[in-house]
Amino acid sequence: MKSPKHEKFSVILRLLRLALRHKGCFFPGMLLVIAGTALSLLAPVLTGMAIDYAVLGATNFDMIARYCVIIAACVAASGISVWTGNILLSRLSFLTVRDVRRELYAKLLSLPLSEIERHSRGDLMTRMTTFGENLSDGLYQGIMQLSAGLVTLLVTIVCMYVMNWAVATIVVLLTPVSAFVSAAIAKRNRVTFSRQSKNMERMSGLAEEHLSGTRILRAYGRTADSEALFADINRDLFASGLSSQFAGALVNPVSRIVNNVIYAIVAVVGGLFIVGSGDGGWAAGMSASLTLGGLSAFLAYANQFAKPFNDVTSVTAELQTAASAARRIFELTDREDEDKGGSSPIAHPVSGIAFEDVSFSYSDKPFMEHITFAAKQGQKIALVGTTGSGKTTIINLVMRFYDITGGRLMFDGEDISRFSREDVRRSFGMVLQDTWLFSGTVRENIAYGKPDATDEEVRRAADAAHLDKFISTLEHGYDTVISGDGEELSEGQKQLIAIARVFLTSPEMLILDEATASVDAMTEREVQAAFAELMRGKTSFIVAHRLSTIRDSDLIVVMDDGHIIESGTHDSLVAAGGFYTRMLRAAE
Repeated sequence: MKSPKHEKFSVILRLLRLALRHKGCFFPGMLLVIAGTALSLLAPVLTGMAIDYAVLGATNFDMIARYCVIIAACVAASGISVWTGNILLSRLSFLTVRDVRRELYAKLLSLPLSEIERHSRGDLMTRMTTFGENLSDGLYQGIMQLSAGLVTLLVTIVCMYVMNWAVATIVVLLTPVSAFVSAAIAKRNRVTFSRQSKNMERMSGLAEEHLSGTRILRAYGRTADSEALFADINRDLFASGLSSQFAGALVNPVSRIVNNVIYAIVAVVGGLFIVGSGDGGWAAGMSASLTLGGLSAFLAYANQFAKPFNDVTSVTAELQTAASAARRIFELTDREDEDKGGSSPIAHPVSGIAFEDVSFSYSDKPFMEHITFAAKQGQKIALVGTTGSGKTTIINLVMRFYDITGGRLMFDGEDISRFSREDVRRSFGMVLQDTWLFSGTVRENIAYGKPDATDEEVRRAADAAHLDKFISTLEHGYDTVISGDGEELSEGQKQLIAIARVFLTSPEMLILDEATASVDAMTEREVQAAFAELMRGKTSFIVAHRLSTIRDSDLIVVMDDGHIIESGTHDSLVAAGGFYTRMLRAAE
């Protein structure tokens, strides 16, 4: 198992490899920031030379003016170079995060359904949005500060040793004290930042879940409880955030104190070297002469040399931000995709589906055992039973959202694993009790399963679903834009749109999960009649809660606690006087 340090390092290396995909931004951006930083570091030594021309002997205004022009040119070139490099590195971070988000979204669409269901919607959205932003900021700041810091260290140490090796050695020996202080604070800050990140994730998940269920919260009078739970998480977030900020805020004042002490020592020692730099002086004998301009440059370099050490907490925090966000994203992108299934072609029309002693487990916990029944071509199969009995699981197995863990599931006379998941799912049309709409026009929502459908085909499907009359009352008819949640529509209207989708695609097989549960009685009778026509000659699975809708089914499968306890036609089950009969009596 990887240690936390090794894991963080491997994540950062992985981010670096992702960034290197965009070499056109990475290398030019780095070179420009490096060049700009190096140019800015020439200013102190040039300023020192200009000072020496002003104080040593006769003042040479021509040379002073020349140095001023050179300094101005260096500063201007440095600013332009760093600015351009920052733009490229900023673009690099956005491009990298764009790639990561695209990979994450593609992964979410290809992961097994069981993997998706392990995470709350708020958690997944946080990884896509908030962590993406954290990754972008951390990547940009980390690369920029690291590159600039390394150049600053190298250039300043070379310049200082060229001017005076003795004073340079003092600066090099004293400055790491500031780094040790910053590193100690950074170590504490890593823990508090991790806690802050987890609390932010908790808050996002709670807000997403509770706000999406605000009607339920209000209906059950639980808004105060929700507010209290949010307040608890918010309090934890406040505490962890305050702790992180406190640790980070310590760096600047503590580093300033240490740097000021170093600055004072360099000034005093440098002054002594100036005094001893005359002819025959002790400093000259050490080959460590120093001028007033040189001391001015030294003091500037002492500050510059300390800056990367002072920024260690900032750089660490930025990289920690990027690594933490990336780790949470990579946890999903590293998961195995849902396998595509087999490659055998499916015969059309489908001859039937058969469960042969099928078993299924949720996360290694047995749930369904000894499921055996057959749906022949053109038959209508009803699945009934108590809540949690396994009706929806049967549908998930037929659609290959889940894979069986025992027995055989036969599709068209062959094991279903021989066919690709895409082909199996394309054979079905589904109408679920919980409808799904997306932001777009009514026409686009109806034609979701057949984007190339003509206007006439869309209208026929809507008419079959008894939706055309309602659409005609809308301001823009079929071109009326609805929101993703369809908040402007009733539950019945949303369900009719889902039903129209199925009519439009006219699939070989149907899955109806209480497809008319939200429509009124008159419309239900009309839609049921249309469904009867649509199901003619097609294998259909009906998850029924209202038993009156499945009396004419060819086979009724009665389930309880993951087992089939009865099966047969309506008449045979009533004659048996078992569980199905008790359900009928309870529904009366």
